[in-house]
Amino acid sequence: MKKVCILGGGASSLFCALNINENIDVTIFEKNDKIGKKILATGNGRCNLTNLNIDKNSYNQDITNFLKKFNVEQTIAFFKSLGLATYADEMGRVYPISNSATSVLDVLKNAIASKPNIHIVSGKTVKDISKNSDQYVITFEDNSTCNFQNVIVALGNEINLQMFDKLGVQTKKFTPSLCAIKTQKQNKLAGIRLSDVKVSCMLNNYAFEEVGEVLFREDGLSGIVIFNLSSFMARSGSFENYQICIDLLPKISLEELNKMLLERKSAFAKSSISEFLTGIFVKAINLNLFERLNIGADKKVGSLADGQIFELAKTIKNLTFVSTGNLNNNQVCCGGVCLNQLDQTLQCKNHKGLYFIGEAVDIDGVCGGYNLQWAWTSGAIVGQSL
Repeated sequence: MKKVCILGGGASSLFCALNINENIDVTIFEKNDKIGKKILATGNGRCNLTNLNIDKNSYNQDITNFLKKFNVEQTIAFFKSLGLATYADEMGRVYPISNSATSVLDVLKNAIASKPNIHIVSGKTVKDISKNSDQYVITFEDNSTCNFQNVIVALGNEINLQMFDKLGVQTKKFTPSLCAIKTQKQNKLAGIRLSDVKVSCMLNNYAFEEVGEVLFREDGLSGIVIFNLSSFMARSGSFENYQICIDLLPKISLEELNKMLLERKSAFAKSSISEFLTGIFVKAINLNLFERLNIGADKKVGSLADGQIFELAKTIKNLTFVSTGNLNNNQVCCGGVCLNQLDQTLQCKNHKGLYFIGEAVDIDGVCGGYNLQWAWTSGAIVGQSL
């Protein structure tokens, strides 16, 4: 019987194993005591499986040819065959109907358990991969070894890329992506979540702009839009010294907002500054805006000059933060084995029998199920090609 090993027991690994012919013996080596642990953390515990709106712009490079081989519809159908019921929200994000990532992991584990040709070996951390003739020698941290003619690398960003540098395989350094971004301290805004704000940032020659949710943290910014921005920062090679601009009211033009604030000035003339924007923003946002303009909270609204009102309107439309780094809560990493090193079956061009899937490949997408779709697509392509 032909034998194959898969290094890593995550999403792409399990999916790959289930797509391999049952006449092939498959051994999955996983460093943890259980397989699929990372799946449980995806989609805030709900597991955003995929997205109905996936296209080539969802990723750091064009993977259209791979998505043609195994697409979103095939993913949903495959999980349905395992017994998983799903639904899509208004953004096209696909979730299990249970809204629990546990359901996804359970159907995968049940399917794995029903396949006599698939074996799980836990507690095995890969230390090195070398080549001996037509065999790959896997060395583990406990110094045990095993030989396989076909090896599928699904170790995600836990790979020591130097293993492949030694084999002459070109790689790109892993960089945290889809993470919160550090900024100057904003203690008074910590915990405030805003929806439908517009975030923009100039990243070298790329202008990022997206509308959605932002969460203010004590040490920075978070939320889906910020995660997506971090993905582009990671690809640019740095998280520092970018101006992040937030339009708090993107549906209102600057001129309309200025007119509205001038009208409120007349209506709230005797009120204190701290009450001026009540009904538009929470108090902490209100105070932060005036702090940025060096206007004391004890001043009366009527004492504001029209020029100060206009500056307030501009600040609301352009609340600016300077990035100082990233927070290590990343969902994925960009980097890995360069795609040009692999053929259309994700086999290494220079090393027959050596495959790479999932996050091990330098493919990363924005938030919304795109990274898991790459896990399913890459796993299916390699599994079926074997």
